[in-house]
Amino acid sequence: MYSLSRVFIFISLSLICAVAPFVHGQNLSGIEQKLQTITDPAAQLDFLLSRQSEISAFDRQQQAQYWFLLGSSQEKNKQLEQALASFSEAVRLSQAYHQGPSVLLVESLLERAYVRYLQTYDTRLYCPDRKLALEQARQLGNKPLLVKVLVRYAFCFKDFNADLPRGLALLDEAIAIATHSQLSPREHAMIYNASGLLYKNYHVYEKSYDFLNKAYQQWASVNDYQDMFNMQFSLVDTAIDMKRFDLAAKHVDTLFYLAKNQKQFNDFSFFSHLSAGYLAYSQGKFKESVAQLQLALEQSDKTGEVYFIRRVHTFLIINYFRLGKFSESQEQLATYRSAFPGHEIDSAEILAISAFLDGKHSHAMEQFYRHLDQEVDKRRDFVLRSTSTTASLFNVNITELDNKILQQELEINALKFDKEQEQKRNAYLFLVLVSFLAFALILLSWHLLRTRKTFRYRAQTDHLTRIANRRHSFEQGQLMLNQAQALRQPLSLIVFDIDHFKLVNDTLGHEMGDQAIIQVVAKTKECLRKQDHLGRIGGEEFLLLLPETPGEQAVEIAERIRAKVATSRIGEEPNLIHLSVSLGVVCADGEKNLQALINRGDKALYQAKAEGRNRAVMA
Repeated sequence: MYSLSRVFIFISLSLICAVAPFVHGQNLSGIEQKLQTITDPAAQLDFLLSRQSEISAFDRQQQAQYWFLLGSSQEKNKQLEQALASFSEAVRLSQAYHQGPSVLLVESLLERAYVRYLQTYDTRLYCPDRKLALEQARQLGNKPLLVKVLVRYAFCFKDFNADLPRGLALLDEAIAIATHSQLSPREHAMIYNASGLLYKNYHVYEKSYDFLNKAYQQWASVNDYQDMFNMQFSLVDTAIDMKRFDLAAKHVDTLFYLAKNQKQFNDFSFFSHLSAGYLAYSQGKFKESVAQLQLALEQSDKTGEVYFIRRVHTFLIINYFRLGKFSESQEQLATYRSAFPGHEIDSAEILAISAFLDGKHSHAMEQFYRHLDQEVDKRRDFVLRSTSTTASLFNVNITELDNKILQQELEINALKFDKEQEQKRNAYLFLVLVSFLAFALILLSWHLLRTRKTFRYRAQTDHLTRIANRRHSFEQGQLMLNQAQALRQPLSLIVFDIDHFKLVNDTLGHEMGDQAIIQVVAKTKECLRKQDHLGRIGGEEFLLLLPETPGEQAVEIAERIRAKVATSRIGEEPNLIHLSVSLGVVCADGEKNLQALINRGDKALYQAKAEGRNRAVMA
């Protein structure tokens, strides 16, 4: 699964293709024009290979451009070894032609590094090209390209023993350029993604989760489904690291939703099952983990990322062993070795399992103890480095600490002096009386404040459901709409009501109707975030306000609410009634008045009713 957006490749290619014909003639323009008319990646590759014999007549610049095009096509077709060779040839020819920095040289270095990243995940192998690309990009004055290189190079400092401040400094520079130059959401998303993964590798999981969520929102704003999927994949791992299995499960559900609705991405299903398997494994649900990992393995031919395929095999070996299914574990181990004959297994845990299954119990114990020692060393290393990591994040130094200590000592001495003076003053009856009056005033103020809060709460709250009432919801909605327009942020709302609610009242009575409303509110709350606002605006009608939420995400929330409510029942046989809701979803599009936005939501709600109820419709 690709971890960065591929959009810069196409931007750079378009720039190169637009400039090259005017500088170097028309030799390559026919190939480029034909290539743009072919949509199938395999057909693009076949076409480029068929024209390879013609490039000897081109100058070195156009030859380098051809090899870059070929490498990009091979990469899309998951021919990584061939792509590596093509990008290397593009680098060699570009260096020979320009004798200095160029956009094509920088792009070729980045793509060659990216192929090595997919093959090895070893910073020692793919980072030298990224470092050289940054040196070249700084001389070009191309802001989007420089941001891209800064983000890519920042990943070279992701290992826990690397230089965190240096990696963060690169990302700070990138965000400053992106903000000043008003670059697109894609550039901001890449920076947030890199920041999140950098913090994750340094075990600062809360910050990592926040940045990855920001990256997802940016990519969602431009419907970049590939990178939206990548962010959800990373959020699963981060949520598991935080021991937030509930959050991880929601992200896994989103992965499957994207895989189901974006079938043009062949590897989405593979990574969805991998994430589900890893989540189950982390919770000790080994049987469920095996089932998901087997489904992932069946679709492993749809991805070229060997690292994750090996990860599936590894988890299956461990799961079977943990379940006591030694024959299945041994069979899976043999399959692993057969699938990757040149790969040397270095995991002490897998080597221990292998030795145990071969009857070498003494050697197995040695490997298990080795694995245990490695885990202990990791924890000790984390403790030893955590202080320096914290100091890097918060920029604390000894001088500041000494100044704070001195200031605290001065404040303590001042408090002691004040206390002595107060003790003398307390000897006078007048001060006792004043203190009593002050205490009485405080009690009165506290009582008035509590009373005011109680009245405000009652004035804003629906007495049955304990959520916001109609008036308060409309007031909050208008405020949210004004704020969204001022900050240029998306705002969505959902208008929904209970289907066939009159049937509930007529069949079961008004008391059970109230219980139905309460059930729907409870189910809806389970799907909401902290910033969302839910209000009851009619008998069985509700208004949900979703700040900083684009329309596509609002539809996802609406679908979750619909599915949750659909599990509710009211009454008993033979008068058991299945509850459901119809939802109208709308995203603000220049409306200044909340009522106008609600009217659009009502129209979508009526459409949902007309189409059969128990569904969500986007306005």
